[in-house]
Amino acid sequence: MLADVLRKCGSLVAPAAGSSVRANGRVWRLSPEGVALFGAAGPALDEWLAGGSATVVKHGPHRTVYRVDLASGTIYVKHCRINGPRAWAREVLRLPKAQLEFENAARLRALGVGAAAPLAWGTSDSRWPGQSYLVTRDLAPAVPLPDFLEAHPLTASQRQVLARDLGTFLAKLHENGVAHPDPHPGNLLVAWEGEDRPRAERGTVRNGFRFALLDVHAIRFGLPLPWAASRANLVLFNRWFQLRASRADRLRFWLSYRTARAGLVCPEGPKHLERATLASNRRFWVARTARYKGTHRTVRKVRAGHVRGLAVRDLPDEFLRTLLADPDAAFTRPGARLLKECAGSTVAELELPTPDGTRAVILKRVNTRDTFGALKNLFRASGVRRSWLLGHGLCERHLPTPRPLAVFHRYRAGFLPAEGYLLTAKVPDAVGLPEAVKACREAPVLRAWMDKLARVVRAMHDRGVSHRDLKAPNIMLAGAARDPATATPVLIDLVGVRAGTGAVPFARCAKELARLNASFLAVRHVTRTECLRFLRAYLGAGAGGRGWKTWWGAICRATRAKVAKNARRGRPIG
Repeated sequence: MLADVLRKCGSLVAPAAGSSVRANGRVWRLSPEGVALFGAAGPALDEWLAGGSATVVKHGPHRTVYRVDLASGTIYVKHCRINGPRAWAREVLRLPKAQLEFENAARLRALGVGAAAPLAWGTSDSRWPGQSYLVTRDLAPAVPLPDFLEAHPLTASQRQVLARDLGTFLAKLHENGVAHPDPHPGNLLVAWEGEDRPRAERGTVRNGFRFALLDVHAIRFGLPLPWAASRANLVLFNRWFQLRASRADRLRFWLSYRTARAGLVCPEGPKHLERATLASNRRFWVARTARYKGTHRTVRKVRAGHVRGLAVRDLPDEFLRTLLADPDAAFTRPGARLLKECAGSTVAELELPTPDGTRAVILKRVNTRDTFGALKNLFRASGVRRSWLLGHGLCERHLPTPRPLAVFHRYRAGFLPAEGYLLTAKVPDAVGLPEAVKACREAPVLRAWMDKLARVVRAMHDRGVSHRDLKAPNIMLAGAARDPATATPVLIDLVGVRAGTGAVPFARCAKELARLNASFLAVRHVTRTECLRFLRAYLGAGAGGRGWKTWWGAICRATRAKVAKNARRGRPIG
């Protein structure tokens, strides 16, 4: 912090290199390339905004990014705002955010590291901290890495090249003493250097990927990163890829990184990094799930009369107003399609109008039988609220579950949350797992379902999620009505789900597998052999730590205990 203050004081004495221009209440500092592009008048930001040549790319309370198409090419303007006392204090103690990004980008390019070409940065013409602006040149054809992977499906050999080049790029950053505090793929631009479609090699000339960094205002420069700092940065970088890249490709990345930093002493190997990444991801997911308790950029508060709650921002306003005005009408209107109706809850299928046509959604009402039930909702999250939070939590963890769209309660006396309502997307072409298994007589299809389900359950447990009601009726097979061979399992009814920052204990995992096993005791073609195949697939999807016989014994004991418990209470095994 003191270094930033001294650096800021020094900048008052020695102005930044390039021209300085005052215009329209702003002070611009231009690089030589910016002087050649904009001339003595500086960037004409007001003209671009008024003339419509500036298009909003990103917008938030703290910044807005514009894309501006000029005759000389495309540029980007980042408008950084102060959105609170903390941000104002930060601007007092450090350089303006736009200046930091301008200078860091120039320094990265001097090191031979890809970064946006800085053209100009500016601030409000005032003695007090205020808004700042950064102007950079477009790096086309480079695009953010997630967008590139979505637009260019890669073959296995192409993914191998990408993994190796990415490892070399990050090693170059660390060897030059550069640490990015937020190294997620959205802050990484990628372009293919070669032909239109990437190939592992062509003739004797190897094509490759070119990378560039974004959001570089907070990067740190120094000596080559030691192992502790490198490990922390690698863990952050690996969080996104652990969910989307294969273990083989992540290993290729690591080997390429180690080869490029041969002089670095690494007391830990890739297995330690994977475990540290998983632990970091669990903490990250818990923090991300907590955001859905209130409003943020994807969730808003909704209210109509005695009904209030939360909804995603992309839910159509007219549909939401109609639903909030009388939620119970969805279950009683003529032609309503009821999927479930009992004393505790009612479930109906609705049609949601969208610009691309109507799509099916599911509305669930959880009844509150008395005032005491509403009082309990004051002191703990209701069932629909838990399902809302954990639904988004599972989506954050890339576990298959319908996306929650809205949650709200009907309030009694203005403060008691009574009946709860949960609106979710509908699983497309779905068939319930019990019905699908009972009707299936093709062993290869059944085994494909079991293998996929085993991997989903294993991923759920590895990502810190426990489902105490993991029974077959709470699992749907998406796409089974269309093509059973390609159906995939989806988790529903998340009231019994819990998620934390630690791994699910062995005893809990065995108990949940036993609950799932008990659902198929009456299905004759789900044999012990098929159950063993399921268990081997479950253990093969991650580091088991125990032999399959230990797991088998624990699951059998838990299954017998579950059957006996239900028999004592007179409940069927579902």
